Amino acid sequence: MGARPRFFRKWIYFLAVFLIPTATLAVFIHARLRKIDAFTRAWVVRDLGERFNSKIDLESLHVQIWPYMTVKGRNLTVHYHNRFDVPPLIHINEFEFNLGLSGIIHPVKHISSVILRDMVITIPPRNKDEKKGSPPHPAPIPAQNVIIDRIICNDTTIFFISKKTGKDPLDFDIHNLVLTDVGAGRPFDFRGNLTNAKPKGEIATTGTFGPWDLDQLGNTPVSGAYQFTNVDLDPFPGIGGILSSTGKYNGTLDNLSVNGQTETPNFSLDPVGRGVPLHTEFSATVDGTDGDTFLHPVRAVLGNSMIIANGSVVLQRAKQGHLINLDVDAPAARLEDILKLAMKSDKPPLTGPIKLRTKLVIPPSKEKAIDKLLLDGDFDADDAHFTSTEISNKLASLSRHGLGEPADPSAGSAVSYLKGHFHVEKAVVTFTHLDFTVEGAAVLLDGSYKLHGGELDFRGHLELQAKLSETVTGAKSVLLKPIDPFFKNGKAGAVIPITITGTRDNPIFAASIFHKTFKKDLGSQKLQP
Repeated sequence: MGARPRFFRKWIYFLAVFLIPTATLAVFIHARLRKIDAFTRAWVVRDLGERFNSKIDLESLHVQIWPYMTVKGRNLTVHYHNRFDVPPLIHINEFEFNLGLSGIIHPVKHISSVILRDMVITIPPRNKDEKKGSPPHPAPIPAQNVIIDRIICNDTTIFFISKKTGKDPLDFDIHNLVLTDVGAGRPFDFRGNLTNAKPKGEIATTGTFGPWDLDQLGNTPVSGAYQFTNVDLDPFPGIGGILSSTGKYNGTLDNLSVNGQTETPNFSLDPVGRGVPLHTEFSATVDGTDGDTFLHPVRAVLGNSMIIANGSVVLQRAKQGHLINLDVDAPAARLEDILKLAMKSDKPPLTGPIKLRTKLVIPPSKEKAIDKLLLDGDFDADDAHFTSTEISNKLASLSRHGLGEPADPSAGSAVSYLKGHFHVEKAVVTFTHLDFTVEGAAVLLDGSYKLHGGELDFRGHLELQAKLSETVTGAKSVLLKPIDPFFKNGKAGAVIPITITGTRDNPIFAASIFHKTFKKDLGSQKLQP
């Protein structure tokens, strides 16, 4: 009988040792579960507040126990340094993550995955007082270093408030944004797709961001690479082609260095020209807070022509577009490449090297590029060849007559020299001091050419090396000798006032002699008074 009481006493001891702590733990867990929402809410608000040194607002938070312990919250707001004069630094409509059983007892230190829905990040401009050298905000209290393996962001918008008064915020829409290895005071990796509004397309990007510079957000480092492919340029008025671009970037949010290249196999100026292959390599500095871009330089290959440009692309929000301002230098371009952009013909009328230097301005507007393009510069082509046999023959004939050897078929040359100053505005090219020269003769003109329609209106004079009587043979030469003095001017043997009118396809040449005007169509063989 004595053994049985001892047996029961052992069981009582066993229950006391194991069941009482278990019961106590169960009671503790039950109490925690009853207050788990408030406990987790306080932890989330405290951790974010310490991490961003900012006031945190959280509309609601609920911990779901079954089937997994999941935290779900709505309308989380981070007020940057407790400022209410600017939009919140971060606003998240909805978020969720798995808490894990350890989260019942104490705040977790590791989260495998967080899902964010409809997040808006607003980067404010540098505070004016901070620009003047005022002390920075107090350092944030070190937050518990919670490591998050992955943050999945659905529908993210980033706004950059410009430091320039009157400018609208610059915004970017990002979807499928994934952040990895995220923790306090450390950089994290990201990948995502950025929707580009105009030209329409998707930019895939990967890189590293941070750590956040909470005192000056614009100083936050960022680096990565991007790919922008199969972009249709047709929505831009006046240009066309399919563009692809790749590149890399690094720096800070408000001072980003970008290096990349673009390929446009069929770039064109619509509706006046034909497609020409365009390849560019560029280096630029981008102010991420307002989108202003400073190019230094852009190296473009148009067909077989090297073109170098330096300048800026500045967003003009009030006018809904960008102001493009470039200094363009083409020390070894080709006439045929440039002329293809300006005309529909399968074969450009001129070939040969050309040196070109111009100022290029494209103001923001909804006009076609050709109508709003502003150019002002100089060109020099010292070895130009006309592709038309008929025109070449006429130029060779002009050269022979200018040399005073009209009967010698071996004399003269159709090789031409062109130089002058040009100004393009409202789709009209205005030339001043236009010098067109063949051996023995020079045409000096001022005038205009309309890119739409091709109308010509040039006035000037024709200078011949030979005297007027030496440009013909036989009796005509004898008859013209008495009037040679009336046309001689300085070193030129003869100077004749001329005009070129008509159109690009049907130009009309006219010469004035003794108050009479003689006209000649391009295809005509006879002067008509």
